[in-house]
Amino acid sequence: MTNFLKSEFLKQKHRFSLKLIWLGPVVTIALVLFLMGGNFFVEGSFNWWYTAILPGTLSMMAAFCDSSEKKHNRHGLFSVCVKKEKLWVAQLILNTLLLLITNLTFFLLVSLMGVLFGFPIAFFNMFIASLVLFLTFAWQIPLFLFLSEKVGCFVSIMLCLFCNMGFGIFVSATKLWLIPFAIPSRLMCVILGILPNGLPVPIGHPCSDPSVLFPGILTTLVLYFALSFLTAIWFRRREVR
Repeated sequence: MTNFLKSEFLKQKHRFSLKLIWLGPVVTIALVLFLMGGNFFVEGSFNWWYTAILPGTLSMMAAFCDSSEKKHNRHGLFSVCVKKEKLWVAQLILNTLLLLITNLTFFLLVSLMGVLFGFPIAFFNMFIASLVLFLTFAWQIPLFLFLSEKVGCFVSIMLCLFCNMGFGIFVSATKLWLIPFAIPSRLMCVILGILPNGLPVPIGHPCSDPSVLFPGILTTLVLYFALSFLTAIWFRRREVR
């Protein structure tokens, strides 16, 4: 598997998807500075990040990665690879690592800017929030890699944005918050004290209940491994045909 991962990294090295690691966080920072200035900078950055920019970044990473693979016919690796599902698993692992690095890059940039504008949210909470966002968004990688294969880049990206923004903003603060797309926004209410609309969570509000953290994270982790397993089987069988 190590050689497969090295191969995936070399293929991604000069692609636009690799630039999204820093481009997504930088766009978020610039957008918040332009729209909000220094007022509520940290809160605004996280709010824009998990409701809009991070879903867009993740969907483009997956879609562009898959599009390039199809365009180059998997670089001829099918002819030398016995267990073809390993090609798919390597893509999943690499995109998962890129998602982690992207979230950590965002955390570092927000922390640096927080030195100028202050830290209304505890530094530790910001770090935990970044890790939780990684864990709760990772399940979408196998889903949207699969959808990119089936319906193409554009439809996959639009579906990702529609589902994350729609469920994240309008459903996460309701009893239906366990819908997977709504989980990240609901957990941010607890960790950061910010509602999906960017306002602070009122004292005693149901969204401040920390009991949602464990089931929310567990649900998305189970989805990640289940979708990774199922899509790997689909990939192997599709190629056998």
